[in-house]
Amino acid sequence: MSNISLEDQQRLSDGYLGASLDAYAIIKASGATVLDYLQGQITQDVKRLSPSQGIYAAILTPQGKSVSDMHIIQGHNHELIIVARKAFAETLVGRLRQFALGHELRVGMVDSYKLFSIQGDRCDDFLTLHNLPVPGLNHLNSTAAPGTELFTIRMAEAADDGIWIITDDAEAIGHLSDEAAIHAARICKGFPTYGADWDEKVFPLNANLIEFNGVDFDKGCYVGQEITSRMQWRGGIKKRLYRVALESFPVELPSPVSTTVEIGSITSAAVDGEGVVHAIAHLPIEIVESGSPLIDTNGDSIQIIEACHV
Repeated sequence: MSNISLEDQQRLSDGYLGASLDAYAIIKASGATVLDYLQGQITQDVKRLSPSQGIYAAILTPQGKSVSDMHIIQGHNHELIIVARKAFAETLVGRLRQFALGHELRVGMVDSYKLFSIQGDRCDDFLTLHNLPVPGLNHLNSTAAPGTELFTIRMAEAADDGIWIITDDAEAIGHLSDEAAIHAARICKGFPTYGADWDEKVFPLNANLIEFNGVDFDKGCYVGQEITSRMQWRGGIKKRLYRVALESFPVELPSPVSTTVEIGSITSAAVDGEGVVHAIAHLPIEIVESGSPLIDTNGDSIQIIEACHV
């Protein structure tokens, strides 16, 4: 059972929690035409990428299903730094290489890089304490420390404010051990994770890719674009990920959600410091908006809080 203590919950409000996120891999991509190539491969417009602004995107199969999601920032010397779930990173690298004929592209995982998460209202104090660069205040603002392999990204995944740090020098960050608390707080906030809350079986627009600013409908063609656009313009978005509250913790995850029949699932759940059970659920938009009572496998009612969003 994922839970966050009242003490750790308070630290998110008036301090910070920090952890190494070992479930993520760091990928580097470079080459003279890497941006042109990615423009035809990912759902977001690479023109939004700058030295101070990262982007979120998915990469799709020709059938419009997801291969992986990813966060991308600019590194040094026109290199791109890509953050993805480790379980899907090898497949992602293979997919990026698949259509690269005619492009100058170098892409691969960098095992020496580690990802750290600092979450809480005083996360910038951690950066200042360790002489690390502070990115801008907006989501996915990023910065690269000159002369080092160290990058920071504004990423409030588990609190009102937060930072991701990418570095090849883990000793400069120190030992941070609050990963379980950050994981629970992320669920309580309603911040979904690829591989847990959605995966390759779900069309990305049915997993809030729009709400997380991960798709651009004006950028032109990319692999899977036709199906993605058709879903948007022809009303094909039937489900969303929702932040919900439960009366008790699910017996297992994923866990079915029902009206009179099964209509969705609870994908992850966590208990906050006050004992409230929060969860992320994949549910039909029409049924949620109709206000129909939703029941979990414990026979308890489910309270819809909001659609998951950045």
